[in-house]
Amino acid sequence: MTRVKKAIAIVASIGLGILAFIFGKRKLSKGKKELEAPPENTAADVALDTVQETFEQEVDRIKTATTGDSPADDLADLGNARKR
Repeated sequence: MTRVKKAIAIVASIGLGILAFIFGKRKLSKGKKELEAPPENTAADVALDTVQETFEQEVDRIKTATTGDSPADDLADLGNARKR
């Protein structure tokens, strides 16, 4: 009687293993989808453009301050204006 129970247990476990393999395979094949690109973030684009434009303006101010008659005074004036 114990051999019969062992045989039933082995056959049942093999059958459950096969079923799990089949259903797991189906679930994996359904789960693969194409990745969608995230939507464009227009607010971030506008902010990035604004920051870039401000940076370029500051660099232009520094360039003009260094090429003037008194670069030290011009740069000091820019520094003092930033502190305020």
